[in-house]
Amino acid sequence: MQQLKRRGFCLGSAPIRQTDSHDISRWHLGMPVLLKSNSINLLTDHAAHIKQTEELVSALLKQTDCDSVLANTPYAERLEPKFQSLGSAFNEGDPQEIETVMFDAMDGDHIIAEDLWLKASWLSFHEDDASLRFRFSFGIDSLEDVAADPGRQKLAAELTDAVFPESRVITDNQALEETLKSILHSDGISFVERIIYFNSPNGGAYLHHDLERGHDGVVFAQLTGQTFWLALSKQALIEEIILFSKTHSWPDSLTLEMRLEMSELIGDRAYLSEQLGSFANAGLIHLINETEAFVQFLIARGHGTQLEPGDVLLLPQATEETCCWHSVFCLDDEMGQALSFAIRAKNYALTKPADATP
Repeated sequence: MQQLKRRGFCLGSAPIRQTDSHDISRWHLGMPVLLKSNSINLLTDHAAHIKQTEELVSALLKQTDCDSVLANTPYAERLEPKFQSLGSAFNEGDPQEIETVMFDAMDGDHIIAEDLWLKASWLSFHEDDASLRFRFSFGIDSLEDVAADPGRQKLAAELTDAVFPESRVITDNQALEETLKSILHSDGISFVERIIYFNSPNGGAYLHHDLERGHDGVVFAQLTGQTFWLALSKQALIEEIILFSKTHSWPDSLTLEMRLEMSELIGDRAYLSEQLGSFANAGLIHLINETEAFVQFLIARGHGTQLEPGDVLLLPQATEETCCWHSVFCLDDEMGQALSFAIRAKNYALTKPADATP
């Protein structure tokens, strides 16, 4: 069994790998759908691209700026003439940001879209966590309603393809597309707001959701390495927190103040839901992400999933209450690469409620 370690916390062991949970009815319950070995054949086709991206990450870790790497072969040939780099920007107010490279989309000499960008960021502030991600979008980050501009969403997706051709492990995956069309009762699927992830040893994401207006969910494809996931709907997470409180003592690492607040939270589901969604309650964050007792409790309750190269995980994000919350651990001694793309059905109704992406 492999040890679960993240951001300085030892959280017990990961169980032996699970079998396929290819049951699409789980999606409608806010539960993850695991498609074992779904993209294994496509990995061979993109082995050279995956290796090239590993070299880009190595350059960034040596403090080489991303913009200068993209100005050289093979990136320049794939970007030009459609995507014109405007150089890099650095947001000094965001200590997680590494670099943002900005682009215009061109048609000959004409600009057809402005403010497209690639943002490289650290996943956490922990000094021993080298996990990072490359995120593609446009406009003012976290403020602009990206769902309202599908044209620029499409161009940002094309920009991802140009920089990271291994994106086609998802976008050229016919079996995956047919599964999603069946789940969403749609005759077309778009993959937007794309992220290329590198989860490192002692790193990974805390429990969060990816709910955003215009998106039905997220598809995550493991390209290299292994990750372990905790994934369940928000309502299920709330019920598990309450059940844990009835069957376990609060972990010793929770302060007296935290324990008193947790005891108050479990008596009021609406308040617990509100505090969970705030991503700001220190006691709650510590309990669900940083205590071995609760992590192992969720695993014992059947909420753990292990991903290997070629595996794909579907995470529904339909509504605030049913969206699938998820948490990630790296299981290897080296970084692993993965793709995480938002799913947008052709017939998505933009009247669905919006919520801030964590």
